[in-house]
Amino acid sequence: MNGLTARPRLDRSEQVTTGVAVVTSTALYLRYGQPYLARGVVGDLLVLCLLAVPLVRTRARARHEAAWCLAGIGVVQLARPRWPLEYSQPVWWAAIGAGLAGYVLVRSRSLGARG
Repeated sequence: MNGLTARPRLDRSEQVTTGVAVVTSTALYLRYGQPYLARGVVGDLLVLCLLAVPLVRTRARARHEAAWCLAGIGVVQLARPRWPLEYSQPVWWAAIGAGLAGYVLVRSRSLGARG
């Protein structure tokens, strides 16, 4: 995953990795349900926080953001923490909605309308 870019739009290869990440994560959620969702959101939120660092510091984003999120989900899934399972699906859907909205806000403010 080659570095950072100041371009807000995804290039073709990033569109492909985003599609693969969405299909993969959706399939795993449909297969494993609540445990995948709970741990997956934890992984997503951790990575979104990490992805926000270069945005704030350098006004550049990491390329292949969705692939990074999928990798973060994988790390948390492998760690198998029990505490996320204590919360219901609506809690995790709200958490990912808020986390993604926050990241998109930071991303759009940091990158502006550059193309």
